[in-house]
Amino acid sequence: MNSEFPQPGEEITRLASEIGALRGEMQESFRKLAQMEKRLRTVFPNLPKKPKAIPGQAQQQSTKSEEQLKEDFQRILKAVEESGPQGFESVIASLPQEDVIALAVELGVGQLKRTSLSKAIDGIRKRVQERRMLGYTRHGQH
Repeated sequence: MNSEFPQPGEEITRLASEIGALRGEMQESFRKLAQMEKRLRTVFPNLPKKPKAIPGQAQQQSTKSEEQLKEDFQRILKAVEESGPQGFESVIASLPQEDVIALAVELGVGQLKRTSLSKAIDGIRKRVQERRMLGYTRHGQH
């Protein structure tokens, strides 16, 4: 029987092939990035290195309550309202890493022990943007 839909076995084979090709492309990209970084460090030897996580700090958890984390979020919103992106960066920089990650978890944009600091910050930034957009919508309706 000739069907325009592929058989499950054919689809699995095709997807496995695509995954393998994509994995190869990613490895090649990472290799090129490493080469570029090596050349950059050769030209600029004093270039700061990427910060590495301090051992033990990754396991440290926030001691803040849910209410305290909400207060931090409100401080971030107020800082963004007053100073824009610089306000965001300023408040985030003032918070310990474990509190930033806990706030991301509280806001539903991270998972404890699985979210890096940079992903937590990105997630919080998105929540701030969403909240501000929703706030403007609400204010416009009244």
